[in-house]
Amino acid sequence: MSEIVSLYEAKTHLSELGERAAGGEEIVVTKHGKPRFRIVALEEPKRRPAPGAFASRFTDEEKKSLDEHDWFAPDEEIERLFGMRE
Repeated sequence: MSEIVSLYEAKTHLSELGERAAGGEEIVVTKHGKPRFRIVALEEPKRRPAPGAFASRFTDEEKKSLDEHDWFAPDEEIERLFGMRE
C-alpha cells in the first residue's frame, strides 16, 4: 500500500521519504488533494560483462579465425540485397 503525503510534507521531509522509498515503500505526493507523482526506489542497473569476458569461450583456432577476418570487407550478399550488385 502506498502512503499519501502532501507536496508540502514531501518538501519538508524529502530526505526521510527518500530513504523510505529506497527501502521499498511507495510514496504518492499530492497537490491540492490530487495525486501528482510517486517517490519510489530505482531499479539496480543490470551489470554488463567486462570487455573480453567471453574470450575464454572460444578455442584458440576460433580466436585466430576472428582475428584474421577482414571485418571491413564488403559483403557481396548484403550488397546484392540492397541492389548495389547484380
